[in-house]
Amino acid sequence: MCVNLVNRTVEVFDRGKKNNKAVEAFVVLIPRIVKAVQSSDKKKDFNVKQYVVSYVPMRALNTSGNDCGAYSLKFIECHLLGLDFSLVNDENIQEVRHKIAFDLWEAANDEALQYQMSTFKPPKRAPEKTVELF
Repeated sequence: MCVNLVNRTVEVFDRGKKNNKAVEAFVVLIPRIVKAVQSSDKKKDFNVKQYVVSYVPMRALNTSGNDCGAYSLKFIECHLLGLDFSLVNDENIQEVRHKIAFDLWEAANDEALQYQMSTFKPPKRAPEKTVELF
């Protein structure tokens, strides 16, 4: 599933299976979530308009059923770089998996990244409000 917040669309990639109930429930929540995170001055004028759902035709991919993670990462990469997703298929997905594993291994052994990760301090959050139920 790819959610486009600018165009208010949701593209569903599901090899012909239309999970309408699950998708529609999610689509109804998106604008409400987006409105909930707006600042109070923007929230009152925020237009809660439903998103449009489209089902993207998919050819037979991931026939092994074990490569959804690799396909997901490559879809994000192709989408980000404006590449055609048809470049990725079951014939080259094993090579893709190896490349992802190598990139992760290389990043884990990069001294600059190791230093950044070891000195990372998460941002401070505002104290959470507690709500009494009774």
